[in-house]
Amino acid sequence: MISGIYKLVDGSLAQKLRFDTIANNVANINTNAFKKDIISFDRILSMKNRSTTDFSPGPIRYTGNELDVALETAGFFKIQTPRGIRYTRDGAFKLDVDRTLVTHNGDPVLGQNGPISISGKNVTIERDGRVVVDNEPVDTISVADFRNPDLVRKEGSSYYVFQGKEGDILTADNINVQNGYIEQSNVNPTGEMVKMVMSLRVFESAQKAIQVMDEITSKMVNEVGRLQ
Repeated sequence: MISGIYKLVDGSLAQKLRFDTIANNVANINTNAFKKDIISFDRILSMKNRSTTDFSPGPIRYTGNELDVALETAGFFKIQTPRGIRYTRDGAFKLDVDRTLVTHNGDPVLGQNGPISISGKNVTIERDGRVVVDNEPVDTISVADFRNPDLVRKEGSSYYVFQGKEGDILTADNINVQNGYIEQSNVNPTGEMVKMVMSLRVFESAQKAIQVMDEITSKMVNEVGRLQ
């Protein structure tokens, strides 16, 4: 009886984790290039779970901003941060006071020659990532891919960190960059809401089962024990 309650408690905690993950996905529906997280369980009502990130591309939205770019292929933009190289698919770029191409966090976007400086006026970014200023190519945006995507972890602020070996960081091939567009979240609002309701119902069922088992245990202790 007691072991059954423990399993139900574990199941409740597992569903709470799943519910919180889904809620975070829903909260980031409007976050540029956000990738939803998925909690999977080894068996029913088990706390042995695995969190994975769904890196499938989200739809792209036209903005008309000459510095906005969206990746229609696999890969991540390489960003130089005070903590080291980070990766993102959020291509809402801008120029800082030094006219360096940076993210919304103010961190330099890396090209093949390092941070990309733009000194001219007319800027276009080609499909292959080449940055052209006043009809002159100045650099090419670096796009990285990974031999083992499971080692890519979210860090916050639309950044990812790779926890594998440096040799497993690859240069993305045949990239397709859309200039003037932004990639949107890959979260399906309807699908996530359905999952949220299902998770809540499973959680409530486990709670009711715990309550019933607690009442049965109480009767066994207080009534059956007294009859003996």
